[in-house]
Amino acid sequence: MSLTWIIVGSFLQLSFCGFLFMMAAFAGGGVANRGNLSKLSSVILAASLYLLPSISILAAGIVIYQYNLGGDASSYWWHFMPVAAAALYIIYINSLWEK
Repeated sequence: MSLTWIIVGSFLQLSFCGFLFMMAAFAGGGVANRGNLSKLSSVILAASLYLLPSISILAAGIVIYQYNLGGDASSYWWHFMPVAAAALYIIYINSLWEK
């Protein structure tokens, strides 16, 4: 693992963290504004404001930790975790929007 790519990947993860917060705020707010949400859906949307950016920070931390332990190049796959979480969130928002 190269230190350069660790720094670049961590910077991009922290940038993606801000995007995930804004996505959760605006998409969740748009769906919640319709007023026909269940209590569970409201709790999930509220938790997503903090959970999605935290996953991005966690992924950057895991890659840095793997680098310190001498991990191999497969450790870079941890950067995909926030992308998968964002895709699941978009699918969830879309399912709420169709109701």
